[in-house]
Amino acid sequence: MSEDTSIQPSLGTTCNSRTYKKTTCKDIYITFAYKEDEPKKIEYVRINASSKENNCAVSFMETLADTLTFAIRRIRNEHEAAAIVKNLRFHKCLNCPVNKDHTTSCSDAIGQVLEREFEVSKQNI
Repeated sequence: MSEDTSIQPSLGTTCNSRTYKKTTCKDIYITFAYKEDEPKKIEYVRINASSKENNCAVSFMETLADTLTFAIRRIRNEHEAAAIVKNLRFHKCLNCPVNKDHTTSCSDAIGQVLEREFEVSKQNI
């Protein structure tokens, strides 16, 4: 069952952040950290897989987080933000169980959360 939960961790920094827990084949945690001087601008993205047994996911998530951070920092308008979300959504993974959120893969889960985060933060891009 997929769980989409917003939780507030202590990152050890003074920036504001929002973390979501999504269940795919394993639990993943997606954190968005915001700039202090521009609280609606995402500073970076971190994605953590919850299991040591999920080795490929750990490497994949770190790479994807770095790539997303790079892309998000360069967004100039709403259409570019939508294009990032569109390219993450609806990929299918055979290990992802059927769930209430209709999450089909790790990248789909990240796309769902990123789409919501863009709405919540109302980035004036």
